[in-house]
Amino acid sequence: MKKSVLSVLAIAALMVGMISCNGAKKSNEAEKTEEAAVIAGKAPKDLLTEEVKQETVKFLADMPESEIPYRLSSGEVQVKVGDLTYMLPVAKAAELSTATQKARALGMYMADYNVLKAIGQPTAEVEGAIVKLATDLNVSFVLDILKEEAPKDATKEQLQAFMNAQEDKIIDKMAAENKIDVQIEILGASSAEYACLLANPTLVIKGDATSAGLSDNMLKRVTMLEEVVADLASYYPDLQQLGTTISPLKEKVGTIQDARAANADIMGIRDALLK
Repeated sequence: MKKSVLSVLAIAALMVGMISCNGAKKSNEAEKTEEAAVIAGKAPKDLLTEEVKQETVKFLADMPESEIPYRLSSGEVQVKVGDLTYMLPVAKAAELSTATQKARALGMYMADYNVLKAIGQPTAEVEGAIVKLATDLNVSFVLDILKEEAPKDATKEQLQAFMNAQEDKIIDKMAAENKIDVQIEILGASSAEYACLLANPTLVIKGDATSAGLSDNMLKRVTMLEEVVADLASYYPDLQQLGTTISPLKEKVGTIQDARAANADIMGIRDALLK
């Protein structure tokens, strides 16, 4: 596969980092130790240059935002209220111990919040889970951004632009807080949670399911997440497991019908992210 700009920059960052650190030339022993770490896929995080960080932000911003919240808000997709039991139980938030688990669960709860908000259902319980995890991860700004309201009487186009801007705002804030790995975990896990919605046999889509574009949108998101994970896994090893776990979603959400047939598998993928 052709190398992305991000991948090329990451390699350049590694080479520069192995030559110098804080402007001083490293000893041969230090260079060999660092080179061995890079080869082993365990590159020191301090080699992640600002240029690579900014390119990562741009890459994530270019990734298509999930269209599920927008289509729910616009009425193009309808979900029966009594069939939202697929959502991650809010009690799960108290069971998690690692930062990786918490970041992924946060992404799932953010997806659930967007769905509940879009269909006019209570969000208090999910908000509580988001607050807990966001506080633990020191990213408490997340809920404030999610709770921003779209302009009154917004057109469908304005509504979609507003929701896209919300995700970009969270990405930018995460990067500013040096938590780009947390954001990638959130995006990957939220994709898995949205896939669980697509697999819900009670999901009702106005018109032809395939033409609704939800499956194609998810395929693009997962593919791009795999690419950024491959580029940054040397810096953040836990990302490798994220990419490997969500990759099968590409085969299981080709159409809404495929997703429904793979309901159990998709739910299993979601659950595997929290183990």
